[in-house]
Amino acid sequence: MRQKLLFAALDVYLISDISKPPVIDDIVRQAGVARGTFYKYFSSLEEILRALGQMLAKDMISTYERLFNIVNNPLTKLAAGPLLSLTHAAMQPVKVTFTAQVDYVDFLSRSTHAREVINHSLQEAQNAGVIQMPSLDCVTDMIIGTTVEGARRLMHTTDDCPSYIRQLTCLILKGCGVSAADAQKAVDEAQAQIHRHAHTLPWWNDET
Repeated sequence: MRQKLLFAALDVYLISDISKPPVIDDIVRQAGVARGTFYKYFSSLEEILRALGQMLAKDMISTYERLFNIVNNPLTKLAAGPLLSLTHAAMQPVKVTFTAQVDYVDFLSRSTHAREVINHSLQEAQNAGVIQMPSLDCVTDMIIGTTVEGARRLMHTTDDCPSYIRQLTCLILKGCGVSAADAQKAVDEAQAQIHRHAHTLPWWNDET
């Protein structure tokens, strides 16, 4: 039932007028349940939105693993996380509205798997000598913080999104001590991998 309410909330937001945000009654009507059922699982609208954001963040981690676990270049894999998230933000800004609300420090402290995926990607790149990482926490916060703010910007603009996404991903890599040339190459390779598997991504469209 909890999952049913989460999907109902997502459906309601996807079809709602942006000027009139949905309320709890809209969600329970979409789910076909009583209002009391909602409160068995969530105490407020804000709580279900946070839970929805966490669910979508986990989905993005799963997509990243599926597309990039087979990639050998650690710098390409490092570029892939921000690039995938930002591309998703440009193509489905309503869904990313929820993901941008996630408290990632709290989320990663509780989500062991998500933390392991991110840490492994960073450690792999450092062990290969392609990034400089004096502090795992600092680098993680820099990457996530920049990606989240980039996603928020993409929710509100349609101006040359592909260029913005590439430039921001390159800047993230440069912040890890990567040269401009190596950053561009890693972004190119990550982008090519995403395009190869675009047909498997339910949120992909060819208009962005």
